[in-house]
Amino acid sequence: IYFEKLSIYCNNYASLIPMSFVLGFYVTLIVNRWWNQYTSIPLPDRIMCPLSGGVQGGDEHGRLLRRTLMRYASLSALLILRSVSTAVFKRFPTMDHVVEAGKGDCNTLETH
Repeated sequence: IYFEKLSIYCNNYASLIPMSFVLGFYVTLIVNRWWNQYTSIPLPDRIMCPLSGGVQGGDEHGRLLRRTLMRYASLSALLILRSVSTAVFKRFPTMDHVVEAGKGDCNTLETH
């Protein structure tokens, strides 16, 4: 009985608000949520440009420092994406898989 009364009430006032307005509002809300999620993805380019300008040095130490900092930035991005992406989680299901993937290059600052 209550549902029937509510549906009759809504039907009486449905012509006051156009459906295209409601759908436009809904689509705007969904697109804004998607865009906010997309812009919050940590891309390495956003860090790399200021890092390469800020960390000076054309010698081996400067190069290794920039490289190590970018590796840390890439690791942080991987840890974030691992928690939200099933494809990344399938590639790196445990932290041991992340460590094994990073062992391919031992030419970091800590070894010098």
